[in-house]
Amino acid sequence: MKQTEHNCKNCSHIFIGQYCNNCGEKVYTDHDKSLSHLFEEGFHFITHFEGKLLGTLKTIMLHPGKLALDYCNGIRKKYFKPLSLFLLLVVLYLFFPKFKGLNMELQSHLNNNFYGRYAEREIRQIMGAKNWNIQEVTGHYRVISEKASKFLLLLIIPIMALLSRVVLLKNKRPYFDHFIFTAEIASFFLLWGFLILPLLLSLIGYFIPLKKTFITSDEGVTGILLLMPFFIYIIIASRKFYGFSRFKNLAFSFLYVTGFSAFILTIYKFLLFFISLQFIR
Repeated sequence: MKQTEHNCKNCSHIFIGQYCNNCGEKVYTDHDKSLSHLFEEGFHFITHFEGKLLGTLKTIMLHPGKLALDYCNGIRKKYFKPLSLFLLLVVLYLFFPKFKGLNMELQSHLNNNFYGRYAEREIRQIMGAKNWNIQEVTGHYRVISEKASKFLLLLIIPIMALLSRVVLLKNKRPYFDHFIFTAEIASFFLLWGFLILPLLLSLIGYFIPLKKTFITSDEGVTGILLLMPFFIYIIIASRKFYGFSRFKNLAFSFLYVTGFSAFILTIYKFLLFFISLQFIR
């Protein structure tokens, strides 16, 4: 029985079967155009998306380093793409403006040891040009920086991946592998630091008045609650992904957290201030 040839409507390639072997376009039948099929596709997308997403989140939280290791070894079908997951978490973070995260107050820039004088000079210029007082500048800055801080999170992955690549030149892993590993680390950082931890602190503050607990009111304690699990996660994840010895793993993890923190407190912080001010002018 001779099979029917199809002329692909997408690339004009002649092929036999349901899918074009040149571009992958599907031959649509009357059933594909029915209303019932639309609901079938919608149901499949939701269940497939949810199952894959939840499975990936579970792997990240319970098995540090496994997602990156599997993905770089070619086991990808069952996982949500690491970069896509990170972007999804950033978008989710955008819907929770009450979670401060890395949105730093204007005063923290004015007190910065590296560019504090520059920040003061820029703020004075804006106050003079717009005839605002410091409270008005602070209000406008807070609104803009809340959005800018979340988008600047996208810089974390390429920069930290580059740091890993430079530090581990002898490891001979391609930049892609370091990028995927950093995407998993950054996803955990977002999940724990900006979504789970703030939610837990909000619940503690709700059931226990702030005056009775220092956990939700002391920034130093909050910083420890953010960084300690992050450091432990990196220790476990890097040991699994890179296969380091115990000493080398601790050294790399310490360097990674130090570099991460340095990036946040210098480059990220300055860019947040600089970009936010451009929108205020």
